[in-house]
Amino acid sequence: MTGTIPPDSHTAPFMEQWLAELGHVAGHIGGADFHTRLLSVFSRLIPHQSSWIIAYAPGVLPHVLHTEDVESTAFSDYRNHFRTFDPFWHLWRSQARQPVASLSTLDKAVKPYEYTSIFQKNCGFSDELAIILPILSNTCIMLFLQQTDRPFTQKEINRARLVQPLFYGLHQSHINQTLQAWSRTTPHTEAQAANRPDSEGALVLDRHRNHLHANAAWRTAEARHGAPFRRALHRLLRSTDGLIPGHSPTILEENGFTLSLQALPEDCPLAPAGYLLTLTPGTTQAPLSALPGLHVTRREQDLLELLLQGRNTGEIAQTLGISKGTVKNHRQRLYRKVGVTTERGLLSRLQALRQQ
Repeated sequence: MTGTIPPDSHTAPFMEQWLAELGHVAGHIGGADFHTRLLSVFSRLIPHQSSWIIAYAPGVLPHVLHTEDVESTAFSDYRNHFRTFDPFWHLWRSQARQPVASLSTLDKAVKPYEYTSIFQKNCGFSDELAIILPILSNTCIMLFLQQTDRPFTQKEINRARLVQPLFYGLHQSHINQTLQAWSRTTPHTEAQAANRPDSEGALVLDRHRNHLHANAAWRTAEARHGAPFRRALHRLLRSTDGLIPGHSPTILEENGFTLSLQALPEDCPLAPAGYLLTLTPGTTQAPLSALPGLHVTRREQDLLELLLQGRNTGEIAQTLGISKGTVKNHRQRLYRKVGVTTERGLLSRLQALRQQ
């Protein structure tokens, strides 16, 4: 029996040792093994035979992050056949938010027959006790203990409820520190490092590219850059299919900001198999209307900005609400104004003017 202690042996010396262990877990906030350490401390409180950590996120099946003393057949059966019927998943999706839940006391409405009469019977466990740790945007992690020979007692359930606020506070600190670490991307050049802002933007997406979390710097940049920012984000997200966790991110540089997109691994608690977008503010360039010797209308300036962003004729027409023929006419007039005959010559001329 892993981590087992007699139910009534929570003496003062034991609790002092247990609190010291919890403090040691706090020292691992932000680390990859934080939740497994938290599970270990939970396991010390209540007799059990096995334990799990499972992540729940919108639109995806539950994902097992860690197990202790779980038979390989039980693990594979859950992953391959029965996680669809996970009653705790159904409880979470029903918006019945609570800090602690046990299988034996769950409402029958969220306990599928396939789970309790097939999976539970095949695996030979009597009850499950979960501490529920919400993350963000309807995602959560649950720490589970399994009991084989009897249901968890009300005293044990109350004990889990008593410590859940402590666990949740540490868990939230871990989530916040993880998000802050994700926001601190590595500068590409010494100049960027010298001018680097205190905070950079970060956006977490689930595997279906639904927004889970955006920090304040991301929201500020989104409001400041407006439509060009949203279009750049849309273009970057088209490249998610080729991303592999742990490999180099996809980079998109725009006028005023740089976006970086990377894949998250399956065992990422915040967004299993999701994505992380980070934003680095760029140097602010002078508006086209302020460039020496360039006399353009407001419409021509809008078109030039889109050309500098690499937009094609169709994208420019759609953005400005004009026809492709009108875009081509504007482009020809700009060629004559600047004294060039090609788009490449036009863009080279603009870059030269900006460097004067």
